[in-house]
Amino acid sequence: MSDRFPEPRMRDEFRSELRAKLIAEAQTVLDPHARRGTAWTSWLRPALGVGVAALVLIAGAGTAAASSLPGDPAFALKKAVEDLQVTLTFDDVQRVQLLAQLADRRLDELQKVANSADKAPTASEEYAEAVTRFRAAVDAMQHAAPQDKADAAQGVADAARDKHDAVLDVIEDKVPEQAKPALERAKEEEHRDRNDNDSGGTTGKDTPRPSRSAEPTRSPRPAETSRATETPRRTDAPSTTRPATPRPSPSNHD
Repeated sequence: MSDRFPEPRMRDEFRSELRAKLIAEAQTVLDPHARRGTAWTSWLRPALGVGVAALVLIAGAGTAAASSLPGDPAFALKKAVEDLQVTLTFDDVQRVQLLAQLADRRLDELQKVANSADKAPTASEEYAEAVTRFRAAVDAMQHAAPQDKADAAQGVADAARDKHDAVLDVIEDKVPEQAKPALERAKEEEHRDRNDNDSGGTTGKDTPRPSRSAEPTRSPRPAETSRATETPRRTDAPSTTRPATPRPSPSNHD
């Protein structure tokens, strides 16, 4: 039993010694004169600190502004965070999908303020701007991306158009008159390829990529036709031959 009594005392001493070491290490790390690194490490530490602080600030501000609506003071910060997300999306198809989601978000915000005469016009303009940006990205892929990515972008555009039409049919009569012109522009932008197809054109999915035009082929020369005015050859006039007069046969004299 007596051998077990010093055990708590040893634990206390170990904790005290460990604490002292940790405090010493912390002072060494935090003291700028205690540790001197190379030039790039001394530059990298402040840069990393500023970067981490900026990310924390953006993340916190983005969370606070996530519920903001067009016309609110925090809405500009919300769009700045969204623009940063688009900029950091390097895959073309994923960028188009993200822009489609942002257009969905603008339309959802418009649906929330459809009855507000103050915010509905601003929300409709934001929605029209998001649709224009989304459709521009789809058109760019139609002309530059590989065929599989162009088809994927067109599929996202078709799905977004059908989804937006269903919502617009519900809220179009609720929004004030000042908000309707922007909605018409957005609807016209989303139905542009379908209208072209109805008028005899082709949709963006079916539109062939511009290719080098072949050199015009030379049309064959028309065959030489016989002269219509060619005079027929002169034929010799039929010669009139006199019938040969039979000579009198010599008579036999007895």
